[in-house]
Amino acid sequence: MKTPLLILAPLSMLALAACNQTETPAAGEADATKATAAAEEIEMPPAITASGTYRCADNTILYVDFLGANEAADIRVGDKAATAVRVTAPAPEAPAADAAATDAAKPAAEAAPAGPLTSADGESTLAGAGKEIKVKLSGKNEQICKSS
Repeated sequence: MKTPLLILAPLSMLALAACNQTETPAAGEADATKATAAAEEIEMPPAITASGTYRCADNTILYVDFLGANEAADIRVGDKAATAVRVTAPAPEAPAADAAATDAAKPAAEAAPAGPLTSADGESTLAGAGKEIKVKLSGKNEQICKSS
């Protein structure tokens, strides 16, 4: 008597599992979805290349994460979990047509950003890297901050 119940239990689960099938899109819809996914290029955010803890002249503690090849940085004031202020390098200027031919041999990765990193609103800036940086935060004067 127990044997038929043991055989029926897996069969009934299989039947119930088949009930929850989702419908597949039509062939035309699937092609359109693949085309739009291929058209959208995904850009990865820059990797953290260095991190530092800095103490400024006014005893403010900054946590700075340098991103990419010094193309951006995240500044957190007072706490590592604080909201970060992103400062980025200014966009490189397009070289003149005759200068482009002479600079073609230089690798683009070695080009250093021109000027300090600046926030989107222009209120915060960061210059330098390593043991000493110069920082201007929103509502404060520019100051030098040092790492131990």
